[in-house]
Amino acid sequence: MNMRRLIMIAGVAVLLAGVIALLVPVSVPGPDGSIGCGNGIAADLSQARDADSGNLANLPVLNEIVPHTDYAAACESALSSRRSWAIPVAVVGLVVLAGSFFVGGRTARARA
Repeated sequence: MNMRRLIMIAGVAVLLAGVIALLVPVSVPGPDGSIGCGNGIAADLSQARDADSGNLANLPVLNEIVPHTDYAAACESALSSRRSWAIPVAVVGLVVLAGSFFVGGRTARARA
């Protein structure tokens, strides 16, 4: 296997890892299991907002007594965290894949 194919395979693998990481659903722990937040490409905070609106801590008197978890903010944080590493991984994979077309071109032609 020549160097160009090896670099191309590595670039495709890293690019796929980044894209798959962006497509895998993100969730945060909630009161009744996990709360879906969408994925790295499209956020869906409807479940988080529903969990926030049904929380007893939203009442003015109970706000100081009952601990309040902001599920929408937790979802936004989880989505931001996923995007902060998955997008650079996909870009690095794309750059490595594009760079594989420039590696070994001259030596292969010179040998032929």
